[in-house]
Amino acid sequence: MNIQTEHRQASAGPTPYDEVYYPGHVYGLTHPNHLATIAAVYGMQPAPVERCRVLELGCGVGGNLLPMAFQYPDSTFVGVDLSRVTIERGQQNVATLGLSNIKLLHCDIMNVDASFGQFDYIIAHGVYSWVPPAVREKMMTIFKQNLAPQGVCYVSYNAHPFSHMRDMVRDMMRYHTRRLTSMKEKVGQARAILKFLSEGSKASSVHGAVMRDQYNRVLKAPDELLFHDDLDEGAEAFLLHEVVERAGVHGLQYLSDADFSRRYLAGYSEEVRATLQRFPDSEFMARDQYQDFIDGNGFRRTLLCHDNVSLSRQIDLDFVTRFHLLSTTSPVDPDASVTDDSAMEFENEDGSRITVTNPLLKAAHLCLGRAWPRALSFDELLDGARALLGGRQADDDQKALTEAMFILACSGEVSFLLSRPFLLTEATEHPQASLLARKQAQTGPLVTNLLHQTVQLEDDRTRDFLQLLDGARSIDQITAEMTERFGPTIRIDQKDKAGQPAEPLLLSTQEGVRRSLAVVGKLGLLVA
Repeated sequence: MNIQTEHRQASAGPTPYDEVYYPGHVYGLTHPNHLATIAAVYGMQPAPVERCRVLELGCGVGGNLLPMAFQYPDSTFVGVDLSRVTIERGQQNVATLGLSNIKLLHCDIMNVDASFGQFDYIIAHGVYSWVPPAVREKMMTIFKQNLAPQGVCYVSYNAHPFSHMRDMVRDMMRYHTRRLTSMKEKVGQARAILKFLSEGSKASSVHGAVMRDQYNRVLKAPDELLFHDDLDEGAEAFLLHEVVERAGVHGLQYLSDADFSRRYLAGYSEEVRATLQRFPDSEFMARDQYQDFIDGNGFRRTLLCHDNVSLSRQIDLDFVTRFHLLSTTSPVDPDASVTDDSAMEFENEDGSRITVTNPLLKAAHLCLGRAWPRALSFDELLDGARALLGGRQADDDQKALTEAMFILACSGEVSFLLSRPFLLTEATEHPQASLLARKQAQTGPLVTNLLHQTVQLEDDRTRDFLQLLDGARSIDQITAEMTERFGPTIRIDQKDKAGQPAEPLLLSTQEGVRRSLAVVGKLGLLVA
């Protein structure tokens, strides 16, 4: 059978996902480049992301899979989902982008068999906890029979111990809404009853604290997610070891958590660090299970591979030298001195800060921030840092930079990837933004960049501006069109360091276009 052309009929009728649309998103930890990176860290030889095969179970509208297919035209992507309505929407999006390397199939997971072939990466995000036991067993069968010898499987699910608290309020909401049918009514009443119950509980009690925390979570959840994730009758949470043990029955083994930074233990007490570090390599999963108990983890992103793959759990200090590094870091004080031993503070996009005194490391942080969203090899980073210091070198430069990047990579402050993503940070004379982002910007401010991240465009003017970056218009032509639409000057709203409104910035349209091109480049949306 050729799954590239055959339309696989699902055996079931309409699903709740046909009636209530589940929004499609990108999930960075599912990206094949990230999966390949984690596999390589532990000694595997993963397929190159530029030429690989990817299967996603429960792909929905293709919000996660389609950007991957757009990014890697020489790779093949297959998504299956039980919701006909969702798949049809996804197929329309595929057609709009003119992609020929992705197929979205209306297909029951139970119908996926060996004829689909083998895949280098299999993704199942937000499925395992929401399907019956027979389907979970079938998923494990697929992970085994359809996974290439050096392949990686990603499976996420609600996890204990935190889900015990989530399940407590789920029981309350589901009981209260048991006779309601419409999504709007169920969601509204679920929030209403939880508000009543949480406010009625004693704030000074453990139960009251849990109820209030859960109510805040439910209050912030989008309606569609609350309906499908919390009010679903069959949703079930698992301990890590339970999922890994089921995988073992099928000839699979635990590779790691998809979030590499979870193995970084600096944030724990000395006693906890010492205890977790004593676990031998053979008990790698058990260590992660106890870490879940300590953290109160509620959602797991587990990576699996074949049980005959030899894994190396020992990570050398210089492992970072084999990957491409990237970070959003920027100096809090741009005028701080780089060349001496004075303290210099850097801030990441997530608000985390780090203070650096070593001139080489200060220069390295500047290089990473200026290069973002482009990834740098270790040698490029070392050369760039030395260049910022006027070319001065020391014998221990490589050692110092290796040690610093090791800590930052392990803690998640610096990201690292096996394959360098293709994108530009500076526009050409005929700038071109990603076609995918341009299409997404036609319907809303959220677009997917070339690092598989969701980014938000500043305003409607930026959305309009993005449409002009089609590679056919020159910068002068774009400026002329923006002048015609918005006039000779552009008003840019500003905020002060405290986040409060500040005096707006008035720029000529030409200056505004240059600024907007720089912003689009920093967002990771430029391909030319």
